[in-house]
Amino acid sequence: MADRSEITVPPLNDALPLVGRSTELSALSALVDAAIAGQARAALIRGPAGIGKTRLVNAVVEAAAGTPATVLRTTCYEVTSGVGYGAVRALFAPLGLGGDRAGGPSGGDRDAGGRAHLLDAGAKWALPALLPEAQVPDSGGRDASYPVLHGLYWLAVNVMSTGPLVIVVDDVHWCDERTLRWLDFLLRRADGLPLLVLLAQRTGTAGPNSAVLAEILAQPSCEILDVRPLAERDVADLAALVLRAPVDPEFQRCCAEVTAGNPLLLTRLLGELSWEGVRPTAAGVRRAAEVGRNALAASVLPRLAGQPDHVQAVARAAAVLGGAVDQVGTDLLAALAGVPPQLATSAVRALRQLALIAPGQIDFEHDALRSLVLAEHSPDEVERLRVRAARLLNDAGRPAEEVANQLLLLSQPPQPWMLGVLRDAALRAEHRGAPEAAVRYLSRVLDASQDPAEQTRARVELARPLALTDPFAALGHLRQALADLPDVRARVPVVVRFALTALATQRALEAVGLLTAALDEFPTGPDSQPGDQDLRALLEATLVLVGSDEKSTIGTVREWLRRLPPPAGNSPAERQILGMTAVLSAAGCSPASEVVELANRTLRAGTANPSGWAAASAALALQLADEVTPALAAFDRLLVDSREQAAAWMHCVLLASRGVLQYGIGDIAEAAADAQTAVHIAEQEIWRRSATMPFIVLAYTLVERDDPDRAEAALARVDRPRFDEFVWEWHYFLHVNARLRWLRGDLDGALEHLLRCQRSLAEAEITNPVFVPWWVDAACIHAQQGHPERAVELVDQARDLARQWGTPRGEGLGLLAAGVLSGGARAVDLLEQAVEVLARSPARLDHAHAHYRLGRALLDVDDARGARRQFRQAVDLAARCGSQAISRVASNQLVAAGGRLHREIRTTVDTLTGAEHRVAALAAGGASNREIAEALFVTVRTVEVHLTNVYRKLGVTRRTELPAVLGNTSTTGAHSRSDDESGFREGGWRRA
Repeated sequence: MADRSEITVPPLNDALPLVGRSTELSALSALVDAAIAGQARAALIRGPAGIGKTRLVNAVVEAAAGTPATVLRTTCYEVTSGVGYGAVRALFAPLGLGGDRAGGPSGGDRDAGGRAHLLDAGAKWALPALLPEAQVPDSGGRDASYPVLHGLYWLAVNVMSTGPLVIVVDDVHWCDERTLRWLDFLLRRADGLPLLVLLAQRTGTAGPNSAVLAEILAQPSCEILDVRPLAERDVADLAALVLRAPVDPEFQRCCAEVTAGNPLLLTRLLGELSWEGVRPTAAGVRRAAEVGRNALAASVLPRLAGQPDHVQAVARAAAVLGGAVDQVGTDLLAALAGVPPQLATSAVRALRQLALIAPGQIDFEHDALRSLVLAEHSPDEVERLRVRAARLLNDAGRPAEEVANQLLLLSQPPQPWMLGVLRDAALRAEHRGAPEAAVRYLSRVLDASQDPAEQTRARVELARPLALTDPFAALGHLRQALADLPDVRARVPVVVRFALTALATQRALEAVGLLTAALDEFPTGPDSQPGDQDLRALLEATLVLVGSDEKSTIGTVREWLRRLPPPAGNSPAERQILGMTAVLSAAGCSPASEVVELANRTLRAGTANPSGWAAASAALALQLADEVTPALAAFDRLLVDSREQAAAWMHCVLLASRGVLQYGIGDIAEAAADAQTAVHIAEQEIWRRSATMPFIVLAYTLVERDDPDRAEAALARVDRPRFDEFVWEWHYFLHVNARLRWLRGDLDGALEHLLRCQRSLAEAEITNPVFVPWWVDAACIHAQQGHPERAVELVDQARDLARQWGTPRGEGLGLLAAGVLSGGARAVDLLEQAVEVLARSPARLDHAHAHYRLGRALLDVDDARGARRQFRQAVDLAARCGSQAISRVASNQLVAAGGRLHREIRTTVDTLTGAEHRVAALAAGGASNREIAEALFVTVRTVEVHLTNVYRKLGVTRRTELPAVLGNTSTTGAHSRSDDESGFREGGWRRA
């Protein structure tokens, strides 16, 4: 018999036809067709090792090669499973985007220079995920996770601008978590995109990120394709091809049984039998059964054992390096194997001849072969090889993340030299926006730390990325670190980090306790040191920010601010204090002039801190003080900044905040547009439950538009835990719920919500009557129920506070409420004053309401002519505001008073929703669908849907017609519907 070491084993997998897979190929072909047609699809191809998943993927890739599709493909490995965006870098590597933007490898008909546009606009945020470690930019302390996801989404969209995109991830069970999260992010926004995502998973292998993979599988666009074992007839076909002879049925059954129809095991078995000269007859059944019991090992290990020592050493080294072996090259492989480079090269050739290493690569042909080689060595020996590999990679200057991959696979605690590598890898991962990878690296650092001081340092470092993935666990580490830090100055950054993490977990009470304790302990006077002022300001700024979130802590913040003189605003921390002082002073009904000064000082002091909360707080204070122009300007600047920084959460919050302002000044269309855009953003994100205001503002606008069903549906999507314990949003929620019930004619239910709002505001120590003017609605409902006396006291108190606040809106609302509760000439006098005062305020909606109420009062004193004049004013103002509720009820009262309706000057533009109007305006200004989508943080598909609706409603066929139509004032109808036709119920909203 020949020496096995001299035998060249013919390739038996890809060289053979793909048999027995017609069902799977048909299903995959349908997915490819759907993607080419613009219907995004995803599929998980799963089965045990060797079942043929990769062969199926290869077939799809080959089929896609005949189309305009771009195919991005990678295989994941255990050794790289902890690297943030490791699979993403491998996927996009053929496009050459990870270094010089003009550079890149070959592929297709598009040269590298033609790919520079792929990173234009929002796609630029993808760079941290694509760049080599040394080029990853510093994130500046900001959470880079969302911007990178956002950038990668737009990068994929750019790729799809020239044709379909097929993304293939083989051995996805070893895929890193960030790449999986990006795929999930992409698929959730892929409606209408020509996209196919193919994932291949080995069953029976528990990867580290199976929970994220499960989220992808739960998406409607994702299908699961379980690859079945080969049938006996398929086994016979393969046996006939390999053994070049007719197959005996008994031999066929034996091969099927011992390999369980697994193609890899079957081809290895057949290859071994072919080498031995066994024929596929009944006589060969016994040998087939013997070899088949361990077909894979039998086809590999004896041949490898017959090779020279240097070949076996190179095989071990390649198995240890895993998927990184092709990146590090032959020289480092030789160093790990302990052989000269020339011998390593010849060993690689020998391993290819044995069909262990894939043609044209240094890596194993199949992961099962790598595992088989490693299993031949003791765990201690493999551990020593991994340590040596990490040392060699580190000494060769390989990226820290690459070195850390080997360290993560060690069962023993890291050695001292490894800690620096893990820390560096964690920092790079954070800059990439991959907090999960950073957590893995820093967890190993903590495990290896023995010295108490080192343990404290490691806990603090670990808590930073952990706050983004498991904030409760991060708080635990920070608590322990604080207990171990004796010096108050050293505790300050830890206390601040704890407080900001606690804000996300609704643990404000504990955070405020730690902040105030640190401030009480902080040295003053002779014991002060340089830098103490900044540290103290940081504690104070964090206190006012975190403590202002919940009712349980707002009193502490107010008390602290009473003792604290307003700072100059020379630092981000001081500006934060100024901004929060302004908004809390406004909430506490300090004179508006003082609040405006504080808010303007905040905005004048310079650019707000990176989060923008200082400027946002100042804008809210200015809004309450009727200073609408600077408030809008501040919100507009912040929205531009948040969009440019791809800060989706901040952008969503700011849109809702600006929506509150626009609603308050009676611009219902703009308020609805902001709210709908914010809802679109929130619904796509994992933090949707925390985003309450977009749905609340949307409900306000729907109530004004007399659409109670949709308003109720919007409010039903608000489900934040412990919502009633929060200071700000809860009161808007109660107020709009009250208005919704009023609109439906449920006066008792509306009043119940208003009184809950009153009690809750008292608990939160918010006394400003214009913040949420519940008392005006309560007065109207009491009057409507025939019990105006029940609201006199609360209205008197509110009017006193409104005079103290000192704005036209506050004074006008007080006059309006008092007029509603009065009768006869006094009611007319008070409501005439309300109309006059509100005319000087930006509150157009309240002004329209005052006109309507004055008309009702004039009717009561038999002045029908005067009443008709007021009803017409109410109708006109309400129509300009976009309030169908006031406009329709005032129209009906006008007719009842003997008046005639003017034909409403209503353009086709009025039929657009807020989001449609926003999209139409941007399109009219020359923005492309892509630019509109980026500006609004929505998908291109969403923009296309809105524009389709816009074209239909406006009667246009192309975007060049939009500028003229958006300015059109041609009439489309008149207000002529009765109360029943409008859906407005007797006793409903503003019918008192």
